[in-house]
Amino acid sequence: MVIDLVSFRVKRGKEKEFEMHQEEWVKLMRRARGFIAQVLMRNAEDPAEYHAEVRWVNREYRDHFSSHEDRESKSLVQKGLSILDGPPAHRLLEPI
Repeated sequence: MVIDLVSFRVKRGKEKEFEMHQEEWVKLMRRARGFIAQVLMRNAEDPAEYHAEVRWVNREYRDHFSSHEDRESKSLVQKGLSILDGPPAHRLLEPI
């Protein structure tokens, strides 16, 4: 298993829109081979900061999903540009 820990900085006032946007991403990921689950968390002290823990069977499935570009994923990326205050940051973690 591999965990993609993703950090997001959301524009002020766009928090609910971001949360709905993440639900759309989860729907897309659920159709991807190797996806296990995602947990979305918000920083209790800074409501514009979010973290997603995305679990994949292995790195190859995660990398394939991340590199695959179709109309739906491109649309979600474009939509995210108006919601996010900069690109998300990724950290790839492996259990030991």
